[in-house]
Amino acid sequence: MDNQRFDGLGRFYVENYSLYREFSERIQNLVQNLIERDDIEIYKIEAKIKTPEELLKGSSGKIYPSSFEDIPDFVMVRILLRFPEDAGKVEQIISEEFTIDAERSTPASTLDDPFRFGYPSASYVLSLSEKRSALREWRKYKGLLFILDIRTMLQEVWAAVLPKVRVDVDNATKRKMERKLIRIASLLEEADEGFLSLYETSKNAFPVPVTQDKDFARKEASVMDASRVYSLEELYDWFARRPEILDKLSAAALKAGFPVFVPSPDYLRTSFENLCMVFKAADIDTIEEVEKFMLSIEENDKGLKQLQSINETFEKSVNWRVDSYSALFLIALNLKWEALRDKDLVSLGIKKGSDRINGLIK
Repeated sequence: MDNQRFDGLGRFYVENYSLYREFSERIQNLVQNLIERDDIEIYKIEAKIKTPEELLKGSSGKIYPSSFEDIPDFVMVRILLRFPEDAGKVEQIISEEFTIDAERSTPASTLDDPFRFGYPSASYVLSLSEKRSALREWRKYKGLLFILDIRTMLQEVWAAVLPKVRVDVDNATKRKMERKLIRIASLLEEADEGFLSLYETSKNAFPVPVTQDKDFARKEASVMDASRVYSLEELYDWFARRPEILDKLSAAALKAGFPVFVPSPDYLRTSFENLCMVFKAADIDTIEEVEKFMLSIEENDKGLKQLQSINETFEKSVNWRVDSYSALFLIALNLKWEALRDKDLVSLGIKKGSDRINGLIK
């Protein structure tokens, strides 16, 4: 490899990598929050940042860039949706929340061409909008680009398998393969639309009443309705019956680099009350929402990654006192910031709870 090119790219990469790694995590959380806020179900969301090797390989034969605008796929976020109709809804959200590079994007609205090949997905080159990049917490990411791919699960299958079968072959074989690929793509598209049709039918169908014996009915009546807003004691009881959750949170805090902290029972109870406040302010106000949130932070170690990011950001500038409930408080504060940032965090007691974890108050 050319030493001059290596030195230039290497230096440029090292100087910007930590910023882009942080940006990839923040942008994944932001995109997920924006989409789920509109009740669009996400099957999976992930962010990927180019490795140094991928950066150098992709820039082979080029002069290293003065900015990453020449390589917008340095950060990639991929969303897998359950149904194709949701792609249009997500496109509407990102058009309102981000700046789209139209020349380098393939929006969902352009995929209706009857003569297109295969079953491609929507892809966008995006940057933060002027409004968001003017906010203090987003200012340092102004002008940074990322690629957002929006796919159904069957489009992901197509994208994953297609490179394996598109090989150099003779023309006669190539024509046969392309014809079969067109048929397969049509079947995948039909399957996506078929699943959507079945889903819509099931939503509009009348439920069949279930016959229950009296003992079972009494047991059901004693269980709190998961869709009802919980009280402080109901949420406390929910956690008390799931000690493994608190153990995992304590372990995650230690793994993220927070110092060992053994709280008193009174301290732990106050930590729980602060958690309840941030949950309700972020609209995690039913047991159903709590369960959904707890599952989301376990996926791909999202909760652990949030704690690591928080600890790395502040490093040793604060005197951390993080117990299991405090760890969950920090995770919720970070992941649900879009729902919280316009609220009065002081009057809600959330600022006080944060300062307590930081060791600023007792």
